[in-house]
Amino acid sequence: FTLEDFRDQLSQIKKMGSLESILSMIPGAGKLKGIKVDERELVKIEAIINSMTPKERRYPQIINGSRRLRIAKGSGTKVEDVNRLLKQYQQTKKMLKLFQKKGKRGLAKGLFPF
Repeated sequence: FTLEDFRDQLSQIKKMGSLESILSMIPGAGKLKGIKVDERELVKIEAIINSMTPKERRYPQIINGSRRLRIAKGSGTKVEDVNRLLKQYQQTKKMLKLFQKKGKRGLAKGLFPF
């Protein structure tokens, strides 16, 4: 799972429609109706990933401070935005590993107290 895969998934989500409409399709997500989703955030994430070199997308661990600054300048964002994206990516990657390791049942067991 690379940042290129992450970007491709975001593109697929954008093609499906607004995030609010997608959330409304998820069972049990009716509780999340009050949450407003900023679509511009997806555009920003995509710009950050597109500002990376192919090697950086495949191996994000090589992204040091100067690379983060270059990526931020290239995407028209702040270094904090690049840091946030990399942190989200690492969390997503961790969740996918957990999902693959334990399967659906184990994932749900680890996330919910029941």
